[in-house]
Amino acid sequence: MLLLLGFTAAIIVIGPISYRFGSGNVNQPVQQTLQFLQYFLMGWVGINFIAFSILEILQALSKPFDPAKRTFLTQNVSRGVVAASTLATFGGLWEAEAGPVITPVKITLPTLPQSFEGITIAQISDIHIGPLLHRSYLENVVDQVMSLNADLIFITGDLVDGTVAQLKDQIEPLKRLEAKEGIYFCSGNHEFYSGITEWTEYLESIGIHVFKNSNLLLTRKGNAGNEKILLAGVHDWHGEQFSPEFKTDPHQAAVCSEAVACKILLAHNPYSIDGAAEAGFDFQTSGHTHAGQFYPFAWIVRLHLKHFEGLYRINHKTQLYVNRGTGYW
Repeated sequence: MLLLLGFTAAIIVIGPISYRFGSGNVNQPVQQTLQFLQYFLMGWVGINFIAFSILEILQALSKPFDPAKRTFLTQNVSRGVVAASTLATFGGLWEAEAGPVITPVKITLPTLPQSFEGITIAQISDIHIGPLLHRSYLENVVDQVMSLNADLIFITGDLVDGTVAQLKDQIEPLKRLEAKEGIYFCSGNHEFYSGITEWTEYLESIGIHVFKNSNLLLTRKGNAGNEKILLAGVHDWHGEQFSPEFKTDPHQAAVCSEAVACKILLAHNPYSIDGAAEAGFDFQTSGHTHAGQFYPFAWIVRLHLKHFEGLYRINHKTQLYVNRGTGYW
């Protein structure tokens, strides 16, 4: 058991170091295997930790009985817990690798101009292309998005785990994305870990509009002339940790020389919603939470986060949608 624990600890420590400071080539079989083991074992250890914690509590509450029987029972139950945790980890991995599921959501915004009624948005969030998810996964995502023929495509952060140099080939399928009224991106915390400036330049070079506490107006012809909505996006909630210029600012993102009735915000982290509501946004779409990613951690995350997944009404005007995540990490 000690040997297994030592191996697990070594892989969890070595994995991210080799990726960040080594070649970071996700095409190398050794690198792929190391990263797979790292993330698999992190999940496995987490599930075992929770399971054995519960087991210890139950044992402490149980009535004392014959020590020999207790030892026999403990050993066999422990083996069962490890086996069940391993199966649960493989099950979670299988479900994640199966790919994203399209979730239709109807949003009603009273301030939306008549000419924008029925507008469709395809949101992808938290794909995490990098050491675990590669080009083939993104190809599938792009195929699904393109099948929707959406008016707009939103990418709400955590697109990558790695630098442009490491992932340029892996991310290439993004070039196939098309939408009648544009493709829009806001940064997530993982873009900052991966080189926010380089990724901003790359995404803009392939025709994706990157919001930086900024906005633009979408215009359609209505019955009484042109009608407009304001589309905006902010830096990630954690951006300020990297530089003051990256501080998230929904109020700045809402500034516009024209009076616009309907305002929509892209913000990776749901924590931005309070500022978005104060700034007068009608709707914010986010990601980040992964809905807890996998059980039993999802239960813990649900207790910690006020906005976990799905649609929320913040006040009489503002609504929030939290995406479960298109990928995993």
